[in-house]
Amino acid sequence: MAESKPFPAPPGGSGTNEAQQKRKNVGTACSACKTRKLKCSGISPCTNCIKDNVECTFDASADKRRRGALKRKVNQLEEKEELLIQLVSTLRESGTRRTIQLLNLIRSNASPSEIQLYIDTQLKSELEQTPELIEVCNEIQRFEPMGSRSWRRILDAQRAFVEPLFRVPAAPWTTVTADDEFVSHLISLWFTWVHPFYYWIDRELFLRDMQSGSLDSKFCSPFLVNAILADACAYSDSLESDAQGARFYNEAKRLLDKEEGRITLATAQGLGVLWICASMTRKDRHGWIHQSQLAYAVQDLFPSITPPKDVDGEALDLVRAANVTIWGLSNIAMKASLIKPPRKIRLPPITHDPDTDLWVPYPTESEKLQAHTLCTFRALCSLNEIAYDITYPHFHGEVSSSETEKTDELQRRLREWQSELPPCLKKRDAIEVPHNGQSDHRLFHMMPKSHQEACLSSARSISQLMRLHRSAWGVERMPQGTSQPINIALLVLLERLDVPENRDAFINLSIAAKAASRRWSSSKAALDRVRTRAIIHGLHLPTETDSLFADFGKRPENEPSDEFPFPMADTIEISDGEGSDM
Repeated sequence: MAESKPFPAPPGGSGTNEAQQKRKNVGTACSACKTRKLKCSGISPCTNCIKDNVECTFDASADKRRRGALKRKVNQLEEKEELLIQLVSTLRESGTRRTIQLLNLIRSNASPSEIQLYIDTQLKSELEQTPELIEVCNEIQRFEPMGSRSWRRILDAQRAFVEPLFRVPAAPWTTVTADDEFVSHLISLWFTWVHPFYYWIDRELFLRDMQSGSLDSKFCSPFLVNAILADACAYSDSLESDAQGARFYNEAKRLLDKEEGRITLATAQGLGVLWICASMTRKDRHGWIHQSQLAYAVQDLFPSITPPKDVDGEALDLVRAANVTIWGLSNIAMKASLIKPPRKIRLPPITHDPDTDLWVPYPTESEKLQAHTLCTFRALCSLNEIAYDITYPHFHGEVSSSETEKTDELQRRLREWQSELPPCLKKRDAIEVPHNGQSDHRLFHMMPKSHQEACLSSARSISQLMRLHRSAWGVERMPQGTSQPINIALLVLLERLDVPENRDAFINLSIAAKAASRRWSSSKAALDRVRTRAIIHGLHLPTETDSLFADFGKRPENEPSDEFPFPMADTIEISDGEGSDM
């Protein structure tokens, strides 16, 4: 007997409902279903989460359906337009004092949400007390300003995707991410904003080996790569940059432990990066450990720069790279008199290669500029030899009358150093690339001072250098090495704000310090220290800086001090050896 088949369900019956239910598409799944790759009902809480008794969360931004996406886009644009209207009205109608405060906050690269918060908390009550201003705001809101559309187009163009300067793979160098694009972006950031200022890695050799993907490379290692990626995250605009940096940092520490004390060129270079990263993020205990490790790593590295005769090929590359590494790490260690300058090692020769030695302010699209990297590096090395002679007695408690009498000789050496700078570093009215001003920062910071006015003059000069930097590249990104001169200059200027030129310099440096405080916790603590010192000594900060210090509260009593961002350690004197001609 033939098997009977069920009749189709009548119209409107349960069969139709089931078919319609099956055809219904869900715009997005909840986080739990995505993780477990389950079909989600699309309603919060979803069926699976109710069944498994887990939290059910939906990411509305992940819903790519046209209507929902358009609605969110409209809401975002309306919020931006509202902020722009409020900003324009505030600038137009506020008094000069409030306008300058708001402009200085904007100049410090404040985010739209930070600007909105300042207007709401600091300016809104003042505006609402003036009926005329309320009427002006109402009039502005009755029409749609065409200027805001143009402004948005300009901002969108500036945020357009820019190709990374250097293409490198994520694997096998890091397990934190498999995203080649993201790793290439961070590497490009680091070699733009850190490497020219802290020059102890041969960029071309590092990139060559990283692109090869070979773990047997001499100039690249997983430890070095993760240390660089951790440090570079501070320059990323990602909302998760802090968390990403922490993950790379922890991975670098894990890989360093696996080295078990074995020192290679890449290990020494990575320790330098890790020390800087720990110092800028106020990981003080880690900084002390990395500092000591760095000192002994450089000592172990020193024999690498005395090659046998007739060396060539990769062995010659290793000698040259080790030479640069020892000098570069000695330069940063000068801040704590950690490593004695390797006086018998010859400095790399100055070359002006217009085709390879180029700099561009990535990720901003701009013309390529000649970097003068080796010019700056040699100048810093020569300056730090003098700095070592200045600071060593103070760090080791050996200052005597005879040392004090050497002040004139040290000042003569500093003036001689400045007069012998190459032409590309002598321009005082312009800076071709940011790191060209680095040697001036350090000169002003280390000149022996016999009078307060000399200190104030140096602080004003640092302010002028930062003004040039801001006019050329803004303050959205700046070298890590500029933060310490800025902070010290602010403390110097704080004592004489009654002088107009000191006041102007203080305002300008406060803008730069505020921008740096958004990227590094050490810079934020240093800026807070300026405010705290002003309160303790009864000094009044310029009203133009109110917006820059508005979000600082009272420092907790148990919060660590940031008087010196690089921890102290004993000096390691490197055996001079025979020297090298490389």
